[in-house]
Amino acid sequence: NVTNDHASSLFGGQRLERPEIVDNDWGGDALWFYIGFIFGRLSSATGQPVPNSPIVEPELFAKAVDHAKTLAVTTDPQYKQHQKQYQQLLEDLRNGSVEALYSVAQSLNNRNVGEDRITSVQLWHALADGADHVASAVALGFSYAEVDKELALKYFVQASNGDDEDPHQASLYNAGRLFLELSDAASSLAYIRACANVDKTHPAYETSSQTKTCEEAYELLSNQIITKTAPGIEDAADLFLYASIDDFPQENTKEFIKWSKAMELLQTYGSLMQKEEGTTDDANKKAKAFMTYLSGAQEELLSLQKSKKLSELQNYLLEIILGRIQVLVT
Repeated sequence: NVTNDHASSLFGGQRLERPEIVDNDWGGDALWFYIGFIFGRLSSATGQPVPNSPIVEPELFAKAVDHAKTLAVTTDPQYKQHQKQYQQLLEDLRNGSVEALYSVAQSLNNRNVGEDRITSVQLWHALADGADHVASAVALGFSYAEVDKELALKYFVQASNGDDEDPHQASLYNAGRLFLELSDAASSLAYIRACANVDKTHPAYETSSQTKTCEEAYELLSNQIITKTAPGIEDAADLFLYASIDDFPQENTKEFIKWSKAMELLQTYGSLMQKEEGTTDDANKKAKAFMTYLSGAQEELLSLQKSKKLSELQNYLLEIILGRIQVLVT
């Protein structure tokens, strides 16, 4: 098992909270997932300006301007040297700059005063909801992470698309972490894998330390699924296409076609099973049809199983699916 001591050795002596058991519906076994606790949340880079104009209520915008004015005229020695910068911020804010509004929201949030924090979140909402502003969506993800995981997930997923469909690597990881906490292991694998592969898909947006974190998280999650869970056939099927960090099998390859055919046959079998039976003759015909679909799926999966490109997790999942099919066939 991964323990606090293991986490401490991985991350320079920083001790993390002991993970809790996440309940699941996979055969009644408790699912131990340590990813979010071991790797924490990846910090994010500031997003880039976007062309959309957020809709900010006049009263809320007035609060932002008032705060910017306070910064611009302060006599506090700590800020005096930055006075020109803050005066420029005020000017940019009045000119409708998205980044200036985001900077004001950050400043308000950093004051750690109840009303100011509320205002900062309202500003981030205006930017994220009205202008698809990446950094604001990230900020909302962190703001809601402990109080409303589903809402936090929404904003991390939004931010993960980045600007102009270029990925935001840290948000890919954080979305994957929250999917896991919400017991959606397939989506978690998908997002963490995407994070780990940014260096291949969008190298200009990759940070080596984040890539390493995601690679380690993906490996650990895969191992935990193998050693600590017993997925049913549907869960195994949902996980399979995300169970290789190399994104195997790729679409339109012979292996992908075999997998797709097998799933189509199993879906057809499942649909027929849900229909009411008619006469005895109909039942006999259905039974023969059932065997045809199951045998066809079994044949495709056995052929796929011969591939040497399958990951350890994919082999584990195929064994589960084939085992269940064998029970149904016999």
